[in-house]
Formats: sequence, structure tokens, C-alpha cells
Amino acid sequence: MNPHSWLILKRKVRFGDCDSAGVIHFHNLLRWAHESWEESIDIYGISHQVIFPSCHSHENQNILPIVNCEANFLLPIKLGDLLTVKIFPKKISNHLFQVNTLFLKDEIKVAEGKIIHCSLDMNSKLKVKLPDQLERWIEASNINTHLKEC
Repeated sequence: MNPHSWLILKRKVRFGDCDSAGVIHFHNLLRWAHESWEESIDIYGISHQVIFPSCHSHENQNILPIVNCEANFLLPIKLGDLLTVKIFPKKISNHLFQVNTLFLKDEIKVAEGKIIHCSLDMNSKLKVKLPDQLERWIEASNINTHLKEC
């Protein structure tokens, strides 16, 4: 599978995404960043039930709360803009991972987001290892960045 298919997505700015000034409302950038990595794991082939816990069963499940997030707006993002969304996941430690998201319009960076998640046991709330499938997604997403020319 080509990483391009799950790491580069498209997003069109809709009326409901904008504020009265006609640009996206600030909170939408972080929402889009999170939705983009959700879409990415879906395209990659990971079931949402593996990553996001079910409200019906709480045994042996991890939760992935956001422990840090940032958004930087570099240029206005307006109604009708078609954005390219590039996702860069990175493992920080056994229980932390980060997803950097770049938003481009006509190949020009207009915004960026960063979200850091911590893996916790749902019941004890103690830090636990990232789910294996999530680790594989992160590793596969970074395979080209670790290759060096001979």
C-alpha cells in the first residue's frame, strides 16, 4: 500500500466551517487535524474499535486522550478553499504519539496542527503501551523517512 494514499488527504472548506469574517473558525483546524488522522487509520485498514474504545465494553481497552495540541494559522483559509492535508505521525515514547498535520492550498502551507495523545488503560488510567496496530500505522507512515540512499 502506498503511504501517499493514507497520509495525503483533501478537505474542502464549507460554510459551516467559517466565522462571520469568512475564514475558518479557529477550532475547526484542530478538529480537521484529528479527523484527518482518523481517516488515515481507516484508509490504512485499522478498525476504529481498535483505536477508540467502545462504550459497551471496558475490559482491556486503551484510551488515547489528547495531552497537548497546537494550531498555527499562516494564511487565511476561506470558504470554498480546497486544501491538501498531509499527516505526519510520530511515536514519542511507548505511551505517547504525535500527529503533525500540514494544511496546504495550491501547494502553499496555510496552517499546521499538532496533536499529542497518551495511551492509558481505560479502567486504571495508568500509562500503557500504544496499541500494536497504531504502532504499525506510525511505523509504516515513516518508512520513507528512514530510508537512506546507498
